[in-house]
Amino acid sequence: MSQIQVDGYMRVPKGTMVYPTRDGVEAPSTRDQVVKVTNIFDVDVKSDKFYLLLPDELRLRYFEANGGKRPIDQDILEFADRLTKGDYRAVEWSSKWALIADVQPAEAPARAKTAKKVEKPEKKPVTKQQQMSIGSVWQFTQDTELRYKVRNPAYDVMRDDIESSLRQLPSHARKQAVDAKLIELGMVDYIDAPWGNVKAGEIFTVRGKLTSGFAGGQDVPMLFRGEKFTLPYTSLEPFIELMAER
Repeated sequence: MSQIQVDGYMRVPKGTMVYPTRDGVEAPSTRDQVVKVTNIFDVDVKSDKFYLLLPDELRLRYFEANGGKRPIDQDILEFADRLTKGDYRAVEWSSKWALIADVQPAEAPARAKTAKKVEKPEKKPVTKQQQMSIGSVWQFTQDTELRYKVRNPAYDVMRDDIESSLRQLPSHARKQAVDAKLIELGMVDYIDAPWGNVKAGEIFTVRGKLTSGFAGGQDVPMLFRGEKFTLPYTSLEPFIELMAER
């Protein structure tokens, strides 16, 4: 039998436990469906999603052991081993994921095969953000003060304090309560800060691009303008134009 792989297709049987990739609550699939695999990842004890597999009473013991740097209780490991059927991997599609042991390889749907046959050649980038590739050269169109976002050092401290005070709540309820309290307090994870002034006509070259963990997940070009500096794309876009692509 063929194997499940990224960009391939799989069948998610009705009743399969499905987890959201972001906020939300896991629930059984309400129908049998064939979906395209976008990612395969581990869900063992070292992963950040392992706790989602556990019922509430096991989660608390898992967090206590993990935070105290002591071995995970054997019954937790045995439960997870039975649940995953010994294969500690998960498959993701759209905005959901499920255990790889609970799904099956599948052929591409007829509509997907047809779409692939009539696929048109890829068009060149048309937006500034797509054109901002490594090596491209840009020019500022006006004098302006550039601003960027930096991590708020008080945010993580406040979040940890609130979470500690709500440890008695189940994990999903605790997360919702913590987020609500942070909003109520007006606490934000990033702070807007000035970077400096630029003049119309100044030129810079894109050195690289970052995304994960910077500026709330936005593309963050690492630029060159006499010296290296890093700024979110959104702080540059209104004031730049492309001079040359690499």
